[in-house]
Amino acid sequence: MNKFLWMLCCAALLLVACAEKTEVQSAWKDETKVGKINKVFVLAVVPDPAIRRSVEYGIVDLLNKETLRAIPTLDSFPNIDDIDKDLAHKMMQEYGIDSVLMIRLVDRNVEKTYVSGTSYYDGFYGNRYRGGWHNYYGRGYNVFRTPGYVIEKYISTVETVLFDIATDKILWSTVTTTRENIVAKAIESYLKTIDSSLADSGLF
Repeated sequence: MNKFLWMLCCAALLLVACAEKTEVQSAWKDETKVGKINKVFVLAVVPDPAIRRSVEYGIVDLLNKETLRAIPTLDSFPNIDDIDKDLAHKMMQEYGIDSVLMIRLVDRNVEKTYVSGTSYYDGFYGNRYRGGWHNYYGRGYNVFRTPGYVIEKYISTVETVLFDIATDKILWSTVTTTRENIVAKAIESYLKTIDSSLADSGLF
């Protein structure tokens, strides 16, 4: 294998290793719920405003494909540490909100994987044993090596729960895990998976 092809193979393996992936670990639905949700407040319980915006508006975009079904809470309640319950209920009545979809990070661990170094020989296959030990010793300098390295991947567990405003009970919930290297890509992966889960719930 020549040097260029070998490098391409390593790059491809690295890209696969770094790919973000979200999996559904569990899902539950209140089977007594009849009919669909009218309009939902979307609340991501995330301290970072940029991440909160990406998650809330991402889900709002998913739910508002055909009609206005979802409203982000970020604009009305920018401070995640202090959401006034009475004001929230007043706004829910004004907007016709009948449910709240909450997204919460429940756990985040790091997974470390060691990738061993790789060696290849530069053009002396078949004749590297010729010429005795000293020739073989000299050929050793033509061995190319890449050092081993550690890939760190975070595993984030997210709970997404839908509350009914009238009864204050849970209508639907799901727990997902996302293997992530880049936060933006992790959010993208989560949104893609939760889009299918929301559709499967039959509530929207």
